[in-house]
Amino acid sequence: MAQQDQAVFDVRFYRGGQNWPMNPFLFQGAGQLALEPDFVTVRGSSHRSFRFSKREQHRLRMADIVNVRVEGQDVLFDVLGVQSDQEVGFSAGSRDAARRIAALLPVRKTPGFEVAYAEREVFHDRIDYWSPSTPVIWCLLAANIGIFFLMWLVRQGHAALNLQSLLAWGSGADALRRSYQLVHWGSNVGRLTLGGQWWRLFTSMFLHGSLLHLAFNMFALWQVGRMVERIFGSARFAGLYLLAGLAGSLASVLWNPHVNSVGASGAIFGIIGGLLAFIGRENSGVPQTVVRDLRGSIGPFLLFNLSAGFIYPHTDNAAHLGGLAGGWLAGHLLARSLHLPGQRRGA
Repeated sequence: MAQQDQAVFDVRFYRGGQNWPMNPFLFQGAGQLALEPDFVTVRGSSHRSFRFSKREQHRLRMADIVNVRVEGQDVLFDVLGVQSDQEVGFSAGSRDAARRIAALLPVRKTPGFEVAYAEREVFHDRIDYWSPSTPVIWCLLAANIGIFFLMWLVRQGHAALNLQSLLAWGSGADALRRSYQLVHWGSNVGRLTLGGQWWRLFTSMFLHGSLLHLAFNMFALWQVGRMVERIFGSARFAGLYLLAGLAGSLASVLWNPHVNSVGASGAIFGIIGGLLAFIGRENSGVPQTVVRDLRGSIGPFLLFNLSAGFIYPHTDNAAHLGGLAGGWLAGHLLARSLHLPGQRRGA
């Protein structure tokens, strides 16, 4: 709505995440954007740890705003600063509102931005063409989560449902029952796997020892797997996940023959290895801007999780490293080109 020389829009701020625009003011929830001829004022609630949220506003000079772009109903722009630049993002609530806000902001672009933005658009057009959906991820999530809760129900038998057992906070007797059940359902037990029960290399990929273990792995699979499935395609992604998981299980049991290992983490590290192999190939169809973006996000994830694996006990880093290596090799075997039909290969 307009107020004299000011246009005010109701917007929504987020504190970040893979699918939400970030803002440097730590705003979260409903807010406002007020546009004047020379200034933009952003108003919102700044959330602070262990304290009440605080209503704040920040006034930005129009002359410092560059690189305005619209992504669906989200608006993002950069603010040039003396020491560093900042990216401001928010949801306008609708595509039409996002376009109206963008039309009132400066059109100036910084050197290199238009090339990078165009390359990201090309990449998303390509994966939208080849793989608009991710059915395998949904199936994997359903299988892992479903098996975990089925095991819990079986473990309860005819007794009253025990939520402490679900959270792995039960008694020592319950922990022992869970351990025996994992073996019965196909965990990667060294003496059994090496004794001829090789199917355990596969079944152990779908078992988890606790709700926290399951939640962490499924969150990582959801975050990473959707992009990788769209890059490889669903059938190839299923093959990548399977081969990487088997490689992780095999590395685990060969490194430690006394292991009793479960979890999808080897396969998850493997799909990251597959992604690294894919984007490292010449003429893959992934623009260089996107390659840099992906490498920049993958590096910290691998560094943190591998480091944590050496610090925290009961973490099967052999499975992680084996899955990563197996996924990298499988990624080279299963990679395809993302170029659209009839498109020049050098593009």
